[in-house]
Amino acid sequence: MSSKIIEFSMQTGWEWFVQLLALFLIIAILAKLLFKPVSEFLDKRQAMIAAEVNGATNAKKDAESLKKDYQSKLVNIEAEASEILKQARAKALVREEEIINEAKKEAEAIKEKAFKDIELEKERVQSEMKQEMIEVATLMASKFVAESMSADKQNALVDDMIKEMGDVQWLR
Repeated sequence: MSSKIIEFSMQTGWEWFVQLLALFLIIAILAKLLFKPVSEFLDKRQAMIAAEVNGATNAKKDAESLKKDYQSKLVNIEAEASEILKQARAKALVREEEIINEAKKEAEAIKEKAFKDIELEKERVQSEMKQEMIEVATLMASKFVAESMSADKQNALVDDMIKEMGDVQWLR
């Protein structure tokens, strides 16, 4: 053994040659066994990443188009809401007029019925008053007869009563 750090002997050259040969042999074996699967794995991974990027890009485009659609719909919704409210107000006004007209007709019908009832009541009262007057006249006539009046006087009294009954103006 010598004290040299690197010795350039034939043995060292062979060792280096064997080690380089082993290194190339290991590299060739690994390249043959691992290069193809690793490169396939990397290609698949690269394709998957590219597909995800494309999917994300497409999703972003779809989201942007949906956003534009929703914004346009929001603008249209305000207009539609305004139109719906306008139509509802118009319908409410029409319904209000219908209700008012129905109420007026009903009030008019009630008023007419009340006038008819009043007229019927007037006629009934007039009829009752005539009956009472006839009864009073009969009672008076019987009292006069009871006092033995003369026939001329009795006829004059009956004629006066009949004239009075004919001349009575009934309240209306």
